[in-house]
Amino acid sequence: MPEVERQTSIDALRGLAVLLMVMVHAAATWTPANASELTVLATVVSGFGGLAAPLFVTLFGWGLLQRSRTWSERWRQAAFLFVCQAGVNLSAPHLFQPFTPGVLSLMGLMILSEPLWAAPWRTGRTPFNVFLIVAATMLAFLWFAHPLQGPSNWDARVETATAFDIASHLLLTGTYPLLPWVLFGAFGATIALQRGRRPLVFTFAVGMGISAVVLFLALSTNTPWALPTGEAALTFFPANGPFLIAALTGVSLFWLLVDGRTWMNGLAGAGRCSLTLYVAHFLPLFWLHTLDEQGSWTLNLSMAVTVVYTATWMVVGTFWWKQRPQWTLEAAWRRWSRRPSSPLHEQVVRVEGVEH
Repeated sequence: MPEVERQTSIDALRGLAVLLMVMVHAAATWTPANASELTVLATVVSGFGGLAAPLFVTLFGWGLLQRSRTWSERWRQAAFLFVCQAGVNLSAPHLFQPFTPGVLSLMGLMILSEPLWAAPWRTGRTPFNVFLIVAATMLAFLWFAHPLQGPSNWDARVETATAFDIASHLLLTGTYPLLPWVLFGAFGATIALQRGRRPLVFTFAVGMGISAVVLFLALSTNTPWALPTGEAALTFFPANGPFLIAALTGVSLFWLLVDGRTWMNGLAGAGRCSLTLYVAHFLPLFWLHTLDEQGSWTLNLSMAVTVVYTATWMVVGTFWWKQRPQWTLEAAWRRWSRRPSSPLHEQVVRVEGVEH
């Protein structure tokens, strides 16, 4: 596939990921308290929205393997993401505490730790074989060390009363801790390094089989199949083994459906400013999160508002990128991550000036 076409596909996947993020956050904000977990809204959000963060992190891992970075760049890029995470936390105090680690702080930590977790892929062996070994090791770790992931409770996973809480949430017990979420970044790195679609097709086929067995066992034991928290076959907080397998399966499906499909290119505009949209979409949620409680919204109205809110951000993202690309967090990221005096920074500024 030509590089330009592939990059457009990657941007489209980023657009899909951030819009799924918007959808899941909007649905969580405006779902009526008396809505059943088996409603259409809950099914769609848990099924597709649950793949938003795994796809986001997988794409980030793909991007990290596109070029090498100096330690100066790593620290600057990681600091930028940590600041963005703090901005998200402050704009959504009904969900997070100011220093709660999240998906952006996970990405910052992945940048800093890339020389460590990406080392197996630099051995010269087949990237996908390396991934299978790493994935099996991660699943075994979760099986035997599940209690170390902390309680399946939202409040406990965002609590940051001490510095130890912050460090623990960054590594293992938070909403998006490095372990096991770095596995999705490793999958993205594998896709970047492995020629062909073998990793995607194999992961999708095997994952579908395993997920079908997990679903059958859940139904036969009258156990909920998937829940964000609590007792279920698949749990998001913390991410258990069956969830990792199902999420990798879903990410592979999305990648196979979008990669090279020109009809999905309409999402590319939003994808090119996905970081901007992710941070910005939290701003109205704090002011609007009580609307359904004050107005006693029905489930149908909540679904309609969720769809409209998500579609609005797709339009906003496309317009934002076309009209003011220099006013995005992505543009600020590029400028901040390189030293102003470096020839590379000057080249990037010149290129951006031509593009703009």
